[in-house]
This record gives sequence, C-alpha cells and structure tokens, in this order.
Amino acid sequence: MTRVALITGATRNLGQTIARQLAADGAVVVVHGIDEAVAAAAATRIAAEVPGAELHPVGFDLADPDAIEAGFAALVARGLAPATLVNNAAHLGLGDEDVLQEKPRFLREVFEVNVFAVHLCSVLAAREMARTGGGAIVNISSLAGERVIRGRTAYNASKAAVDGLTRSLAIDLAPLGIRVNAIAPGYIWSNRWNLISAAEAADRRARIPAGEPTAQEEIARLVSFLASGHVPTLTGARIVIDGGMNALQSPP
Repeated sequence: MTRVALITGATRNLGQTIARQLAADGAVVVVHGIDEAVAAAAATRIAAEVPGAELHPVGFDLADPDAIEAGFAALVARGLAPATLVNNAAHLGLGDEDVLQEKPRFLREVFEVNVFAVHLCSVLAAREMARTGGGAIVNISSLAGERVIRGRTAYNASKAAVDGLTRSLAIDLAPLGIRVNAIAPGYIWSNRWNLISAAEAADRRARIPAGEPTAQEEIARLVSFLASGHVPTLTGARIVIDGGMNALQSPP
C-alpha cells in the first residue's frame, strides 16, 4: 500500500520542497496550508514538477485545535490518514516589541502553532498509525532550540519545547511502531536571502563553517530518509543540519 504523507505548511519554501521530495518518492502527499485554495495552488506546482504524483490539498488553521481535529477527521474519512507526518509549519516569532515589552499572549500565540499544534497533530496521526502498524513523525525544529537567536525569545523557547516533545513522543510511541525524530536546521536558503543586503548575506555565510546555508533539498532528502523503513530503530533523535555552526565555539 502506498503510504500517505502529510506535510504541514507545505505551500512554500521548505514545506513545499519536502512535499515535492516525498511525492517523488512515490508517497500520496497531503499538501497542508492555512487556506485550501493556496494549498491547491502549491499542489498544482508540485504536480507539474513530479508527473504522476498523487497530491491532496487541505486547509486548516494550526492555531485552532478544533480546526486541526476537524481537518484530521476529514482526512481519515477520505482514506488519507497519514503514515508519515512532517510537522513543518511554524510561527517565526517575529514581533514588534523587545522582551521587556513583549506580552504573554505573544508567547502563547507562538507556542500554539509551534508546540501545541505539533503535539495535537502528532497524537491524531499516531492514533491512526497505531491502527495500521506504525509510521513516522518528523518534526522540523531549529538550531535556535539550543543556540538562541537574539530577540526571538518565544521562537527559541518553542523550538526547545519541540525537541523535548520529540523525545517524549518517541518513547511513548515506540511500542506502537511509530518513530519520532526532529531535524534542527541552522540557516536555510530561501528567496528571503535575496531580500537582505549583500553585507548581511556575507556576515551570515561567515558564521557557517561550510560557507553556505543548507539547501532546502538537503533537508527534504533527510526527511525522506527518516520517513523510510531503512532506519527502523532510529527514534528520539535530534539531527542538526547547519553547516557546522553548532560545532563551532567562536565564529571567525
């Protein structure tokens, strides 16, 4: 049976690249976005790049637990219960206030998407995986969960929570044949790099021992590996993919 893979936040950037990779692997891919029309447009783009791919757009708001439950129920009813779940979508935690002025509701807003939605999506997917013999959950975390970004307290804390959630779910779900792992990227190349100054781009590259940000395709291939059956005992891991940034004590 062809496995179903659900990727949250799959309408652009890394999420869309992961969806394209899993479609190329032969999975039936559920392309998630907050809006189904936007998800459908993303699915159309992926279909043009991966002829013959089976793609299903879906829209629900990860900040709304009721919408998440309804979205998963609809997928199960359509025979699209995921055997692979990639929790990719994230609130970037970019606010207008510094930490001394930041309101508690902003922290809750970030955690709602980055932590609570990851937990709920994982539990809902795991219930179906348990019925069908297991599956794989891959959480897209961040190097910021360990080495923080200045001025992004809520985001940093949420990614640290994702890492802890990954380990906990891995242990609790292992007896059910469900593997749970996290990928923690550093700088990822996206079109946003074209919007920053040449000086800022050069400064970022100088912090990366490998000299370049990680390509989205590299992360997508890692997701593909973690979702495969080739590593049946790999669970509870946090895999850092950052060009060596985490290993470097003092930047040049």
